[in-house]
Amino acid sequence: MLLNGGQVWRAPRAGMLVHSIGGRHVAMQAVGAPHLVSRLLALIGRSELAADERFATPAARRENWPAFAQILREWLDRFGSVERAVAALSAARIPSVPMLSPEEIVCHPQIVERSVFPEVAHPTRGPVRVTATPFHIDRRPIGPVGPAPYRVGENTRQILSDVLGYSAERVEALERERVIEIAG
Repeated sequence: MLLNGGQVWRAPRAGMLVHSIGGRHVAMQAVGAPHLVSRLLALIGRSELAADERFATPAARRENWPAFAQILREWLDRFGSVERAVAALSAARIPSVPMLSPEEIVCHPQIVERSVFPEVAHPTRGPVRVTATPFHIDRRPIGPVGPAPYRVGENTRQILSDVLGYSAERVEALERERVIEIAG
């Protein structure tokens, strides 16, 4: 995971049009409710596509998505920046956003303000950042209550016995059968 030096996953979410403009990306909702599509077609100057059987219904747009997406990509290419494309789309009430890279997300002011990635102690790495619970209670973030796990299975015995009430014999049998791993 990016927060602790891992690799970044860079795949678009299914059903969204994600397009590169000037080295950045814009994400937009390109299909859906009929009023959204009619606004989009008017915005791109292609209202006649509403009568085109390839794009006339949500099912047809999904079936002919590569062709519809290409029309939208060509229109988006007219903008010199993601910001200008998002401004035009937003003015027409088409859901769109500039895509943030993982590096931009972890230091975004809203993410920082909401304490989304708090630091916790790790026994060998020092402080590491983790993902917090996504909601707040009484306007305060709900952060981790303990340090980061150190080894696979380090808390297994305690959780099985103290929390779930497993007997020592049952825990040992699970370990023997390699159902669980307990740190030594």
